[in-house]
This record gives sequence, C-alpha cells and structure tokens, in this order.
Amino acid sequence: MSSIKVLLYSSKVLKNGENPIMIRFIKDRKIKYLSVGHSCHPDLWDFNKDKPKRKHPNFRELEINIEKKRTEANAMLLTLENEKSDFSLDELEQKIRVNAKKMSVIAYLDQTILDLNNTGRVGYAVSHKDLRRVLMKFRQNKDFNFVDIDQSFLRKFEQDFEARGVNKNSMGVYFRTLRALYNKAVKEGYAKKASYPFDEFKVSKLKNSTKKRAIPKDEVLRIKALDIEEGSRLYDTRNFFMFSFYCSGMNFVDVAKLEWANVHQKNEVVILSYSRSKTKKQFNFQLIQPAIEILNYYRSFRLDNYVFPFLDKNKHNTHIGIDNRLKKTKKQVNNDLKELATLAGIETKLTTYVARHTFATVLKRSGVSTSIISEMMGHESETITQVYLDSFENEQIYAAAQNLL
Repeated sequence: MSSIKVLLYSSKVLKNGENPIMIRFIKDRKIKYLSVGHSCHPDLWDFNKDKPKRKHPNFRELEINIEKKRTEANAMLLTLENEKSDFSLDELEQKIRVNAKKMSVIAYLDQTILDLNNTGRVGYAVSHKDLRRVLMKFRQNKDFNFVDIDQSFLRKFEQDFEARGVNKNSMGVYFRTLRALYNKAVKEGYAKKASYPFDEFKVSKLKNSTKKRAIPKDEVLRIKALDIEEGSRLYDTRNFFMFSFYCSGMNFVDVAKLEWANVHQKNEVVILSYSRSKTKKQFNFQLIQPAIEILNYYRSFRLDNYVFPFLDKNKHNTHIGIDNRLKKTKKQVNNDLKELATLAGIETKLTTYVARHTFATVLKRSGVSTSIISEMMGHESETITQVYLDSFENEQIYAAAQNLL
C-alpha cells in the first residue's frame, strides 16, 4: 500500500527561517521525502489542511504549484502501480525526477515568479510577470515548450511587438528577460543548450542609444547650495541626491534600504558596507566627508533601522510591502527632484538616475579611468559603464583636436 502527503518539513530550517515543503511517500513502511521546490514559514502554514494559509503573500501561486506537484506525484505513483506490482521508492523518485524536467514555458515562468517573490526579488518577479502576460497574448493563451522557442518564434514575437508599436528599448527588456529565463532553464535541465536560439537572434539589436542623463559638476554644486528648510521632504530628497552622488552613484533602492548596521566607524574613518539589491554584489568603501555629514544629520534623530526616512520597519515588513512603498516614494522623489532643478535653474530633467550618471561623468571629465569608474559602480565590464558616461562637450573635443596642429 502506497500513500502521498504534502507537508511542511519541520526537521529542517532554512537560513531564511522557513521550512521546505515536501512530498512524503510511504510504501511498505518505508518513507521518502521529495522537495516541491518551495518553502514556507511555520506561521504561514496551515498544519491541519497541509497547505499555506490564505494570509501568505503568495498564497494563490504557492497553492497552484503545490497542487501541480501533488498531481504529478500521484500520476507517477499510479503509472508505476499499473506497470508493476512491486517497485521501490527509489524507482518512484527517479521517475518523478525525470518527469520534472518536462515543464512548459508558462509553468516554468510561474515557478520562477514564485521563487523570486519568496526570495525578496519582487522587482525582478514583476518583469517575469510582464513577460508571461505578453507571451500569453502572443500565443493566444496557448502554453508551449522551450523547444518551440527557435529563430522563427523569436522573429514572429518581435514582429508582433512592432505591429503593436512597442519601441525597441521596451522590446529589449522582454527579450532579455526571456533569454535569462531560457539560460536558467538550460542550467536546470528544462531546456537544451543545443537548441539555444539566442546565438543567432541578437537581443542587443533591440536597443536605442541611451539618452545621457548627467549634469555638470557646477549644477550639482548649485543643488547643494540651495537654501531648503531643514527637515522638509525636499530637504530629504536633496540629501538623497547628494549622498548618491558622493557614494559611487548608489541607486535609490539601496539608499532607501540603507541601515545603520551598514555604517562602520573607527576614529575618523567611516566605511559603508552593503549588498546591491539589483546584483547582490557586495560594496565596501570609505566615505568622503560630505557623505558623512549627511549621515550625521540623520544620526541625530533616526537611530533605529533605516538611515533615510523612506522606509519604516514597523510598517514595511514584507518584500511586497517594501517594494510597493519604494515605488510610491521613488515617484515622489522624482517629482521633488523636478522642483529642485527649477530652484537651481537646471534645465536637465532630474531623476533618481541622474546622480548615478553624473557621478560617472564627473569622474570621467576629471581624468579618472573608465576601469576605476567601472569598479566603483560595480559593473561587470567597462562596456556597461560607458552607457553611464556622458559625451565630452564639443568644446572639449575641439580643444583636443588642436593638438593635431
């Protein structure tokens, strides 16, 4: 007699405090556990119904994935029972693992989205949800397999975007997400490297030249010199912009998530240590004095948790809650930056990205090598850094050409 049950495996606790969700097989008094590929915190698990509680932030997605795994396991068990009266749990495990490598693109997307949400990569999960939406629209709600993604598929997908008037940069986002998904599927055995379609179909072509978003150093100094009421929202926005500029173009999300635990001081030296949200790369660098002064301002009244007043751990304590808060706050900060530009007499549209681009461009114009700027910004290559670097003005190019005379 064989049985299958889904449960939260309390004997093992993961680093995030959650327990893995397992399928338990019992046959001839022998037990084997197989992971469904997801985990859950005990407080969010209904032990009576053996399923996540409805208050779980990803309840519906998690429930669907668990039920899918349960159904697949029952099907494999029934198949083995029909094929032979006597079989081992090892045989059942092998059959399930082989079958698990057969997964449709949409099913794989659903699992990836759930995993990204569970690990706090909410923004990346949203880009995968957007990809799922456009793929289903393109396919007229028909699922498909990775083997179907070939040169013809990609060209037709591109033509579908063009027919709907989608610009190249937006297309590029969808295709880069699809390529990343395919690469992940190859690594995990759900797609075959031999059928890889992106060697011929170049995603890099789906990109218009990036509009430069840097401002000259004198305009940065005009923003710094503005007489703004201390403690106002505009004051906090100016502090964010200047802190980002002083700290290697640190992006808005990382500034907003910065905690006092990331700041280490020994005598007069202050070191900032943090992991970038986008790439997970670790940064450790000494702060210059203007950045320290901004920290000292907040240290006088914000001693707990976050340095900047964009997040509150008592209110924003889930991945989704933090992500939603940061989206709203970033929009407000961008509106405030427009006001700062007007006050400082700056014509360039100021956004949270301008500080990052300006950091790179100011260093470039000061003679700092691209390789050092690339290292400071945490880029994988100098090619990526070049996107951030503004072009030299015509006057500088003309002056350089005078050396030929």
